Amino acid sequence: MQDGQVFHIKLNPNLPLEVRFQKIVRILVDLIEDGMRDQIVRQKAIEIVNAAGVMGHDEIGEVRAITKWVQTHMVYRKEPIGIEYFHTARRLIRDIDNGVSAGDCDDFVILGGSLLGALGYPVGALIVDSSGDGVFNHVMLVTKTFSPSREFGDNWIPVELIYPEFELGQSVPVSKVYPLMAEAKHFDGPVVKRSIRGLDGIGALISKHPFGKSLSGVRRKK
Repeated sequence: MQDGQVFHIKLNPNLPLEVRFQKIVRILVDLIEDGMRDQIVRQKAIEIVNAAGVMGHDEIGEVRAITKWVQTHMVYRKEPIGIEYFHTARRLIRDIDNGVSAGDCDDFVILGGSLLGALGYPVGALIVDSSGDGVFNHVMLVTKTFSPSREFGDNWIPVELIYPEFELGQSVPVSKVYPLMAEAKHFDGPVVKRSIRGLDGIGALISKHPFGKSLSGVRRKK
């Protein structure tokens, strides 16, 4: 990984949003997997949890600390119409440290997923329709602990990073999901039911996804 790398893709302005999201999912996974293997990213993750006073073996404490740090240190900025920018986790950390942070939901997921992955947690992203109009328009992170927690059990936990007021496990309203995973083989359980709403149509989406067999545990919230 090159220090400070930024990728930008110019998309056809007439390209449907759903097609656009399908084109970028592989980029997101690659950048998250690169980030979680980056020693500089791991050093930052350790710095974050240590500064938060998280004790060893406190898995939920580590996840909460990383979540809150990304929520409060990254700045959400929209991208130019028709252009997608993708920053490496290392570049996002450097920009935060230099006081010039800027990124959209893709970048929040890249950074949060890389930091959690660098501490050993399985992570993935949900490309979601949050407005109920059938169009994918948002990306959010999911993760899970290795030991069942009192709050989330053995479920996958939604991590909504662009809204600082959101607690761990809360999410925007979701009507449809296109799942993707970094280290997809780890996705073997349901997303925590009380936090993900309205996953209508997910069966059809999963059946078309290359990781479909691994994602069969995702269930709709009752």
